[in-house]
Amino acid sequence: MWRIGFLFHEMAFGLLSIFLPLYVFEISGSLLYIGVMTSAAMLMSIPASFFWGYICDKTQRYKRYILMSFLSSSVLLCLFTLSENIGILATLYVIMAVFHTAHEPPKNVLIAELYTREEWEKSYAIYEGLTEIGWLTGLIIGIFASIANFNSKITLLTCGGLNFLAFLPLLNFS
Repeated sequence: MWRIGFLFHEMAFGLLSIFLPLYVFEISGSLLYIGVMTSAAMLMSIPASFFWGYICDKTQRYKRYILMSFLSSSVLLCLFTLSENIGILATLYVIMAVFHTAHEPPKNVLIAELYTREEWEKSYAIYEGLTEIGWLTGLIIGIFASIANFNSKITLLTCGGLNFLAFLPLLNFS
């Protein structure tokens, strides 16, 4: 059941991958801004991955970092809609990338700890299958929404809502 949250999370990011560039153009940004913003986010994600992995190992708490990642992504995506300044949007995107990486190390540990060695491969395959279905669904929704000229701000709020939906199944997970 806990994997359902990751399905919604990936849907949000599949949809975001379509609409974030459109939103940047809408607020008078260019391809250069999208490239710089994405590069900065990727560069900051690298040390963030090490940091979150270290913190998870140190605290031996995993669920809280997944919850924090999903909830912070939800809040930051909602804040995107309030920004019409490309610099602020880029900063929020980089911050989101740092918090987004917080769910990766604990997710791997959860799979390793919740299942026996014989079940790891199947469990990880199910997880990967769900996340790929979520990503593809988000992309397809994004394609149709962009063809239908959906409002970018509403779509970003939808991404935030999907991340909040990802947060909910994990609240009951122990």
